Amino acid sequence: KEKLNVAEQLKKKYHKTEEVTNFKDMLYRSCDIYRNRTAFKLKNENDEIVEIKYSKLKEDVISLGTSLIKKGFLNKRISVIGKNSYKWCISYLAASIVGVVVPIDKELHTDDVANFMNVSKSVCILGDEKNLNSLKENIEKLENANTLFITFENEFDNLLSSGLQTYKNGFTDFDNIVINPDELRILLFTSGTTGSAKGVCLSQRNICSNILSIYGIVKVKRSDLFFSILPLHHTYECTIGFLLPLYGGASICHCQGLRYILKNMQEFHPSIILCVPLLLEKLHKNIVKNMNKSLPDKFTAENNENPYNNLSAIMKKIVRTKVKNTLGGRLRVFIVGAAAVNPCIASDFRNLHLNVLQGYGLTECSPLVAGNTDFFQRDDAAGLPIPNVEYKIDSPNSEGVGEIIVKGPNVMLGYYEDNAKTAETIIDGWFHT
Repeated sequence: KEKLNVAEQLKKKYHKTEEVTNFKDMLYRSCDIYRNRTAFKLKNENDEIVEIKYSKLKEDVISLGTSLIKKGFLNKRISVIGKNSYKWCISYLAASIVGVVVPIDKELHTDDVANFMNVSKSVCILGDEKNLNSLKENIEKLENANTLFITFENEFDNLLSSGLQTYKNGFTDFDNIVINPDELRILLFTSGTTGSAKGVCLSQRNICSNILSIYGIVKVKRSDLFFSILPLHHTYECTIGFLLPLYGGASICHCQGLRYILKNMQEFHPSIILCVPLLLEKLHKNIVKNMNKSLPDKFTAENNENPYNNLSAIMKKIVRTKVKNTLGGRLRVFIVGAAAVNPCIASDFRNLHLNVLQGYGLTECSPLVAGNTDFFQRDDAAGLPIPNVEYKIDSPNSEGVGEIIVKGPNVMLGYYEDNAKTAETIIDGWFHT
């Protein structure tokens, strides 16, 4: 038997995936397989938790998409803005299937929002009333005077119901849309790690390939509930915290705001959270503080250090249960990106039987390039290249430090209307990070 290298050994362990190359096929596939399972858990106006089944998700995307086609927006640019919500998610899916979706940061100044809409030639914007109202007040800044505004609080529900009626009456153009998986369908503006604001052009194959790569190395169970905290206009949250769970038949819930994180976790009982290191550090600080406050004196540590390792096996078990219950009782994985995690904090969480998987990526790579996985973990590293993606260090110095360059189906089509910048960044298929 020939000896396999590490990469080949790991490859044999990957979770099985089923090929998809566009969002429409992915949506229809998931909604057929998981029809009666819960896709979203939402809070209604009475603060009660309600469930949206996969069958309802499909109906809502088709209804909204049908209305957008009726408005003449087939193959047009459609912007989406607002806080994380079910309506944001439906809008993203419908817009990216009907035309090109342009997700915009809700925290941007109105001038920047108007600029991105002008540059992208958006004909319509769906979003929270607050964001759309400030844009309407500055309507003279929009080059397209006929831009259609659809607020989630008002016009949105009417579009859903009229679209559903139109579809039921036999207008099934949405079903007949054929998506070229390699054309521009997602246009993102990033201030990014590589300089001033640029339009990143992504295809649906780019993002679908990333979903399949991640699904192969991080187990997504149908019973999983993803807790969405980070803004959805970022590819990190959008690909891994929204589209990945939908591909895997899991459920999604949205945080009501940073100050509600622990409250929401106890209400929803999530099992997977995407976060940045800062959130992990805050949770860690709280856990250590509470341990030192509630443990008998002989176990507490000096200078608020972590006392966990000094505990007996039975005490450790009690602490683990208490911590888990504080976080909703079902949490099993933190997926962490955007900056480096303190390795000690990651290993402290693992001792509490909470897995921390750190990864590295950028918008231009849809976004994940490398990550720790179910089969390989190192707390002081960003992990190995994900399946079907390769990277190497370009022109390393004597210490091995050089530019990371990436090749794979997740690498963007290019920068929007900037051939020079694209040619400078993607050379012989390698994206220079």
